[in-house]
Amino acid sequence: VNIDLDIRVGGWYICTPTGNGISTSVEWQRGMLEAAEPRILAFDIECTKAPLKFPQAEADQVFMISYMIDGEGFLIVSRSVVSKDIEDFEYTPKPSYPGVFTVFNEASEEGLLRRFLDHCREARPQIYVTYNGDFFDWPFIEQRAKVYGMDIRSELGIELQREEFRGRCAVHLDAFAWVNRDSYLPQGSRGLKHVTRYKLGYNPV
Repeated sequence: VNIDLDIRVGGWYICTPTGNGISTSVEWQRGMLEAAEPRILAFDIECTKAPLKFPQAEADQVFMISYMIDGEGFLIVSRSVVSKDIEDFEYTPKPSYPGVFTVFNEASEEGLLRRFLDHCREARPQIYVTYNGDFFDWPFIEQRAKVYGMDIRSELGIELQREEFRGRCAVHLDAFAWVNRDSYLPQGSRGLKHVTRYKLGYNPV
């Protein structure tokens, strides 16, 4: 269909929805040749859990969200779990992976989630990156946000579609899916720390 409509990968287009809300007109901007640089937001969450148990969204909480937006690091902390404020810091494991982090110390899980969703809406990333986010990070955030009357679908356009979390205006790249398909690492070595050591060449803290 795209070939028939002369829609090419890597081109710029003006997309205009029609009045019926079903179809959209697409006009190729042939004079625009500059390559697009999508904004990327990569994140990871830390949760409370019972001893020897896996975190359960029905009872446990998100107490940290670390994320980077185009190389700029952020950490949101819930002081309801963490005993004291954390100051801004730098974590640069290799010169090729600089990491200067701004820290937000929130009073509660609700404040943490509110801060994260607001920042996502402000940054408007085109690509979200997680590690096993389809099965853990996104579902956990979605369920915990609902506890406080927040909805990631209405706020971020992110929702579960055919066993994958996708966005209306952003795509979700779950790096765990790539590791399972293309990394050639043995089954017992596909956790995030193992993959970081093997693929990025440093030992995560």
